[in-house]
Amino acid sequence: MKLSSNAQILPKVQPISQPTMKVVKNKPVKMARATWTHTELWMTLICGVFVTVLLVGIVATNVMMSQANKQLTTTQTQVENISSRNANLKQEINELTSHTRLQKIANKYDLQLTNQNIRNVNK
Repeated sequence: MKLSSNAQILPKVQPISQPTMKVVKNKPVKMARATWTHTELWMTLICGVFVTVLLVGIVATNVMMSQANKQLTTTQTQVENISSRNANLKQEINELTSHTRLQKIANKYDLQLTNQNIRNVNK
């Protein structure tokens, strides 16, 4: 039996064996708790102190602002009261120095009112 030229060139093919799978049971691994390093502890402490200082500063600032607002309100109330009193006093001064009031007083005491002799002094 004579082999053809193509058959001589081709290598022999061997059957491929299928890999076998083994089932391996994993043993439970006990996880150890992570420990903190000294650097991590110090950084955590420093951050905690920093946040606490900021919170205290914010509260102190809010208290001071509240006190300032209360003082401002009190001062504004006093200014309004004094302005109202000044307006009332100016009105009273205008009423007491009015020409008609002076004329009534002059007539009451039989005096003669001369406009040249009247001077109003205002500050």
